[in-house]
Amino acid sequence: MLARPMMRAHDLFDELDRLFTTQTSEMAEEADYGPSVDVYQTDDEVVVKAQLPGVKKEDVEVSIQENTLTIRAETRREEEIEDEGYFRRELRYGTFARRLPLPAAVDEQQVSAKMADGVLEVRAAKSVEEEEPGKKISVE
Repeated sequence: MLARPMMRAHDLFDELDRLFTTQTSEMAEEADYGPSVDVYQTDDEVVVKAQLPGVKKEDVEVSIQENTLTIRAETRREEEIEDEGYFRRELRYGTFARRLPLPAAVDEQQVSAKMADGVLEVRAAKSVEEEEPGKKISVE
């Protein structure tokens, strides 16, 4: 006995839609993988706070170049579970990096970072070099 062809086509389209939706949402989640951050400035410095729960400070690398702060970290699985009886698996393990353009020019030699309670705090002194005020161009 043959199934109705239109019903089979409908089931096929439903399955393709489900696969496409699942894969695109997984790709979007991977693209967002990185710490949540707050970036603000005071009169003297730029401050960046990043949430890094479960990350050890020895697994964090912070660098600054051309007014862009890079936070790179690695999370490791403490134990490998042989049993594949997971109902849901959302904890991520691996390396991630986040690059943040800073809102003001900073002195790359005066930057400090500390980690406490899963929060990384980076403080960078604003550059004391005066920006050139620009050039007025006369219109002829």
